[in-house]
Amino acid sequence: MPDARSPRVWLAVAWSVFQLYTAYAGMYDLLIQLPVHVAFAVALGFLTAPIADSPEATARLARRRPRRWLDGALAALALLCAAHYLWHNERLASRMAMVDAPLPIDAAVGVLFVALLLGAAWRHIGPALVVMALAFIAYVFVGPRLPGFLSHGGESALNLIDQQMLTTQGVFGIPTLVSATFIFLFVVFGSVMSYGGLLRFFTDAALAVAGHTQGGAGKVAVISSGLFGTVNGSAIANAVTTGAFTIPLMKRAGYRPAFAAGVEACASMGGQLIPPVMGAAAFIMAETLQMPYSSIAIAAAIPGVLYFVAVGVMVHFEAARQGLPVLPRHELPRLAAVLRRDFHLLGGPAVLVWFLVQGRSPMFAGFWALVVAFALSWLRRETRIDARRIFAILADSAQAAMPVALACATVGIVVGVVSITGLGLKLATGIVGLAGGSLILTLLLTMVAALVLGTGLPTSATYIITSIMAAPALEQLGVPKLVAHMFVFYFGILADLTPPTAISTYATSSIAGADVWRTQWLAMLLALSGFVIPFSFAYDPALLLIGGSVPHIALRTAAATLGIVMLGAGLIGYFRAPTRPWERALLLAGALLLILPGVS
Repeated sequence: MPDARSPRVWLAVAWSVFQLYTAYAGMYDLLIQLPVHVAFAVALGFLTAPIADSPEATARLARRRPRRWLDGALAALALLCAAHYLWHNERLASRMAMVDAPLPIDAAVGVLFVALLLGAAWRHIGPALVVMALAFIAYVFVGPRLPGFLSHGGESALNLIDQQMLTTQGVFGIPTLVSATFIFLFVVFGSVMSYGGLLRFFTDAALAVAGHTQGGAGKVAVISSGLFGTVNGSAIANAVTTGAFTIPLMKRAGYRPAFAAGVEACASMGGQLIPPVMGAAAFIMAETLQMPYSSIAIAAAIPGVLYFVAVGVMVHFEAARQGLPVLPRHELPRLAAVLRRDFHLLGGPAVLVWFLVQGRSPMFAGFWALVVAFALSWLRRETRIDARRIFAILADSAQAAMPVALACATVGIVVGVVSITGLGLKLATGIVGLAGGSLILTLLLTMVAALVLGTGLPTSATYIITSIMAAPALEQLGVPKLVAHMFVFYFGILADLTPPTAISTYATSSIAGADVWRTQWLAMLLALSGFVIPFSFAYDPALLLIGGSVPHIALRTAAATLGIVMLGAGLIGYFRAPTRPWERALLLAGALLLILPGVS
């Protein structure tokens, strides 16, 4: 439970209360709602110790932290910046943005706010995104001196401050809006479900369904992490919570530690790919495309399921190759007993799905799913969310949302610069020209860009940047807009499994006592189908339920499923028996032909 004596905890609780109140009562003017949201994230960032990729690095960073009084002063400054927007809202909301010059005090507060934001982002996200934001700011001023298509007309410093900090086109743009509405609410929802016992329900149900089969322990990790990911949407949270149970279970069943850690990392990351909640980037995609979130979730359903089928198939073949024993049936829970005990916990997710299918906004659906989940938790003493758990949920939710909010606000700087300079269209034209008009080369260049960016940026930041720079290049070649955005969305998430960062593998390898580097490469191997599926729906959007008849969609899904089974068998080297080299080559070739028809 959080320490109730800590100012940081009370700040986190206050932030959560503010977000839940505005979710229920309605948002304030955006130049109040969003600066307050960002200020809470920045203040909490300064009051929270930084976290690195390993416990040793985290301890080193904590020892190097400034004195607490300085942290507190910086946090207070962030809150004072938000107070400026609140106090002067009527004037700021009524002025003609980019026409009426901002007052000196507005410009000074804007510059201070950006500096504090970048400082907190550097601490909790790392230098990559901050350096990128600074590089884009520099581009505004050096762009007129650059040669070729990168040149632009230039902007004054005052105009840049105006756009970035006094309008909703920069720091307080769409990424921050999504963070302040959908993302925060669904983080709280996931926390409520976790504290209410949904994770235990999913793991016990997975044990009951798959525990007694070949490779049952690994399949339990895939199923439970996938199910928990449907209401959580956070790879690192899934890896830590479900991995604490599934990784020791896999090791006891005979899986190698690095393989067990890789399975959990893949399954946890996949929670961002499967509806209904998915990850933060999915909500940003819906807002960017001005589409109902339910349309995004429905389109992602088949590829998301195929991803988990692929990981499950490889787990099965690996268990068969090693001849691992199955878990004794009498030691496993019974599905009927698990459902009787915890069936009421499915009420919240059911309400969420119902409202999304009905076309209600994610904010409406998330809020009432949250209310229902809380109310139903009181049906059993073991799942009851009492006052102590409520306090912990409010504190933990804000801590989990803080890095996402910092990333969204920081990447807003990039989005604003791209908008004010027209860089997005220029880069898209440059990518198409570099690929010579070839769709497959454009797809490969986009994939590489997303993976490279993703090694240093959070998923949401990677998606936003590639969606404004690379997705338009795909659209120029005739790829439907949703398909292009889903393509960069996938690789933004898969970058989380790409060495050398792959944050979730640090958590899972630590739990497994495995080598991090080996875990990362095994995780990439297990997730290889995820690298292939986006190319499949880029050439034939039927997998996204776009532009195909029901028989065609069924045929493409069946072909992709068969291809994924063959891909898993070829990569693991086992089908019904250990495979010879030429058999593996045939399996891999057949898999690619089935998954990627028509690629040229």
